[in-house]
This record gives sequence, C-alpha cells and structure tokens, in this order.
Amino acid sequence: MAITNFEVYATRLRDDRLSVKLKQTIAHELCESLEFFQLQDYSRFVSILWPVIRDLLLKTPPVFVSTAPEQRLRSTLLEIIQRIPHSEVFKPIVQEVVTTLVSLVKIENEDNAVVCLKIIYELHRMYRQLLESIAQPFLELASEIYRNADQMLKAMDSMDTPASLSTPNVNLMSPSAMSPGPDTGDAASKNLSPATASFKVLTEVPIIVVSIIQANRRHAEQFVTGILPLILHMLELNQRGAGAQSEGAGHSLRAANVDLITAQSKTLSFLAFFARGFTALLLPFQDRIAKLTLGLLCACPAESTATRKEMLIATRHIVATEIRKAFVPLADRFLDMQ
Repeated sequence: MAITNFEVYATRLRDDRLSVKLKQTIAHELCESLEFFQLQDYSRFVSILWPVIRDLLLKTPPVFVSTAPEQRLRSTLLEIIQRIPHSEVFKPIVQEVVTTLVSLVKIENEDNAVVCLKIIYELHRMYRQLLESIAQPFLELASEIYRNADQMLKAMDSMDTPASLSTPNVNLMSPSAMSPGPDTGDAASKNLSPATASFKVLTEVPIIVVSIIQANRRHAEQFVTGILPLILHMLELNQRGAGAQSEGAGHSLRAANVDLITAQSKTLSFLAFFARGFTALLLPFQDRIAKLTLGLLCACPAESTATRKEMLIATRHIVATEIRKAFVPLADRFLDMQ
C-alpha cells in the first residue's frame, strides 16, 4: 500500500462535507484492503486511522434502522476494528479501544453492540493484563443490562408489530438517534433494539464477565452478591407459556423467544460458574435455583437441542456443588421424559 494512502483515507473520513453514504463506501474499501496489509502497515494504520475511526463512532449518533447509511458506516468501522490482527501493533491502543467499545455498548443498537462485545472478549482474552482498568466499568455495564431484563421481555411481547410501524424506546436513545429510514421498497429493513434492551446483547455478556472475574478476583464477591438477584430474576422470565408462544406466535416473536431462551441458557451457565466458585453466596437461593432450572428445561423447545444440551451441562455443574440438596425433591420431575 502506498505510504500516502492512510493519510488519504483519514482525510476523507474526517471530511464533514462528504455524505455518510460516501464515507461508508470509503470505509468499506478500507476494510476490504486490510487483508493486503503487511505487518509494518498495521503500525501506521493504527496510529493514523484509529483516532479517526474512534471519533466517527463516538461523535456520530447511533441509529436503529438496519439499512440506514449511518448504520452501515458504523457496522463497517466496527468490522475494521475486528479485523486488525491482535499482535504487538494493537498493544498501544488496546485500552482505548476497549474503553471506547464499552461506552458504545451503552448507546448502540443490538447488532453493533453484539460486535462490540465480541471484540471486547477477544481483546480481553489476549491482553487481560493490560485491561485491568476496564473490569469495574464492564461489570457495572453487565449489571445494568441484566437490570433491564423486564424491559427486554416487554419489547419481545410487542414483536408482532410490523417493523415499519414500531419504534424503539426513545428514552434509551440520544435525541437525534433515529436516522431517516431507508426506501420503503427495501424488504430487508428492520428496526433494531437498543443494546441495553436486547436479549441478543445479554447473551454475549456472561463469557466476558467470567473472563474478567478470572483475571480480577478482587472484584468478584461484591459483584456476584449484587448481580445474583438480577440473574435469578432473568432466569425466571416467561417460563410459563414459552413453548406455546413458539408454537403460535408470528415469526418475529418466535425469533425473539429463541433469543430469550438462548440468553437464559448462557445465563444458566453463568450461574453454574458462580455455583462452583461462590457456592456459599448461592446457598440461600438453592431452592429457587432448583425450581428455575427445571422451569428452563421445561420451557426450552425440544428442537433446540444445542441449547438444551448447554442447559443440561450447566445443571450438571450446579448439582456437583452443595446446591444439589435442593434438586433432590425435584428428581422425579427432572427424570420425567415428557
């Protein structure tokens, strides 16, 4: 790549006179060119283009329509971050990148937030010694997301509303967040939920929290004590009639119900991690844990074999602790083939 190209990309992406659509085209071209970079190129790329990408993501309000030009631009910028090799060249900016992504999760739509969380997990896995400072902010974000579980369920219950008629909860957005929608002829267009009100986003949270707790034990006990009631409440959501919803609901509602059950499966695995490491904190809730575990297995559709398997593995880990005593009175129901 010619030595001036990075500066050209940076100048064009910074240019306020260019339309969002043109900037998206420029960002897409840059993203596609990443595979041709040599290792030495990435050092210059990071120093020149990361500040531009960061500013675009932080200063441009997120949108909640999947085909809006602003959404395509933001999605492409996140893909660029995702595709930068996790090598020595990333170390100088890794703290700033993760801090930026954590702040974006609070305001983004669900699709972009899921990408942010996947990047955070990979970067924390690679650079956890450099990322101790993000532990507390992320744990606070995780608690906030679990605290919104009731709101997520209410949003799921309204899924039968056509995308063209429904709007996200504006209280969770910045005032200028909604971009004009795409042409009505675009059949692929859909409204996107705010990240903090999305079961898709919640699904990505547990594995990052586990990684942070494993690297920062001093945060663990206080965090587990605070989030445990939120986790138990989330696991009890919508267990009655969940299967019936899957049978008779519209496509959007069925898909949302799958998101709920998937999030609950990941959260049950999350609970199993706590059961192994913080058993004493869970013992006061053992009867509740046994009942909600049974409820989850009853509510999970039979055809969701991978999800059911994950729930069963989590259950096995839970009953390997002292909490097993609460499962004994329910043993017959767990063994019921129906």
